[in-house]
Amino acid sequence: MKRYSSKSSMRRLAGAASVLACLPTLSCAAGGPQVADNSVYGSRGASSRGIEVSTGAPKPADEWKFYGTLGVGYAPRYSGSDESAALPIFGLGIRSPGGFFLDTERGLGWQTEALNSTFRFYVAPSASRRDHKKGTEGSNQLRGMGDIKSRAEIGMDAETQLGPVTLSATVVHAFKKGDDRDVGSAYTLFNLGASTTVYEGAAGALSLSLSGDFGDGNYMRTWYGVSERQSSRSGYRRYKPKGGLESVGLGATWVLPLSKAWSWSVAAEARRLYGDAADSPIVKDRNQYSIGTMITYTY
Repeated sequence: MKRYSSKSSMRRLAGAASVLACLPTLSCAAGGPQVADNSVYGSRGASSRGIEVSTGAPKPADEWKFYGTLGVGYAPRYSGSDESAALPIFGLGIRSPGGFFLDTERGLGWQTEALNSTFRFYVAPSASRRDHKKGTEGSNQLRGMGDIKSRAEIGMDAETQLGPVTLSATVVHAFKKGDDRDVGSAYTLFNLGASTTVYEGAAGALSLSLSGDFGDGNYMRTWYGVSERQSSRSGYRRYKPKGGLESVGLGATWVLPLSKAWSWSVAAEARRLYGDAADSPIVKDRNQYSIGTMITYTY
């Protein structure tokens, strides 16, 4: 979620999915429109707590941009949890005139404009999840499931404008981590979204977004499956989900400019799990809600 100085820029901002943003899986974009959705569960999909992190006011593509964001949010402890927790929101990023960026969501990457669309390519750490409660992370309801550790991932985002609506698509591939197939398999996640600005005036700007997350078989088994070994340790029945639709979310972001460099924003999301993800024995609530507020400085 970003604040743009013009209505069209604001529309590009909504991105498509909700971004997740919190320690230790920080989530925010570097320059350019922000896309989707990480947390106790990751950057998108199961990794997202649905809090979109503001990246501040826009800067011309031929100028350097730096932004910092601080705030607080309230979100589920993991994807499918019926427990929620307060969490810190933190974002930090820098973008060069050539489109190269380094930030807390997408890591290291490059952004370019082509065919009236925006494209981003990046390498970043993937989502993670603890199988026990520790601070704002994890849940004791996951004991015996094993920790899903962060690993390297590569991703690509694409966005284009269709009248007042911004359409976006994201594909992310996380690489294998260790030899534990239950929590370390390589997986791929897809996100499709649409967003638009419904109000812009003296009270700031309000944008709405609709997004859907899809995962391959390894993704679904990593975040929602229960192997024989996990079943014996956790007490959950064995469960082997197939790839497909994971969730659909509706997000809202409101941004109020405080000055040329400072802005205040509020982001909220309601997301519902579907299909094999919703039927997982670790899912206690199919409906997931999150909200956050933050201050952003742009230089």
